[in-house]
Amino acid sequence: MTLTLTQLAQFTLGAVLIVLLPGPNSLFVATTAAKVSRAAGWRAALGVFIGDGVLMVLAVLGAGTLLAGGSVSFRRLTLAGGAYLAWLGFGLIRQGIALRREARPSAAATGAEPTETTLTMHDARYSPFRRSLATSLLNPKAILFFAAFFVQFVHPDDPHLWNNFGVLAVIMQCISAAYLATVIAVSARLGHRASGRPGLVIGAHLVAGTAFCLFAIKLASASF
Repeated sequence: MTLTLTQLAQFTLGAVLIVLLPGPNSLFVATTAAKVSRAAGWRAALGVFIGDGVLMVLAVLGAGTLLAGGSVSFRRLTLAGGAYLAWLGFGLIRQGIALRREARPSAAATGAEPTETTLTMHDARYSPFRRSLATSLLNPKAILFFAAFFVQFVHPDDPHLWNNFGVLAVIMQCISAAYLATVIAVSARLGHRASGRPGLVIGAHLVAGTAFCLFAIKLASASF
């Protein structure tokens, strides 16, 4: 390994800052843990880990650099990522509206609050891993980070390239794992507490869906 302690400290600080910035990856993990389960949240986190790993390898191989700097490829990627986030956002909003419609007649007919099973979206077709992997791979924030920052610490002509890459990748994934573990624990607890409160569950769907749509608008506007 040819990395110095100063370089490792600089990379670690940059990685912490980029991980802590709000983004679609952490939002998806949080909403999954809250509305499905802690285990589903970890499946979503696995998709983020693998997606980030792929982006790191691509950055080292040079593909990440080709997508940065306002290129046509990057603009296309931001539009694709924005469209995907919009699809996720509208899906959550539709679920929130549907849950609200279901809750009203249920409460009116029984005089009681709707049950937890009415309000959760635990569907066999729902794949946290596949959706989070797609979100991660289409996340321009991550691509720009790896293309513009990550590659400053690895050089193609370095004989220890892949050793350095391995060290940086482990640091990055450990920071991400610690952050997502916190997100999952907090979100799962909040989701459990809200399960008996229909208004909170419905509101969480609408807020999360709106957040995804705002991310989509931001990406679309940044691509022009």
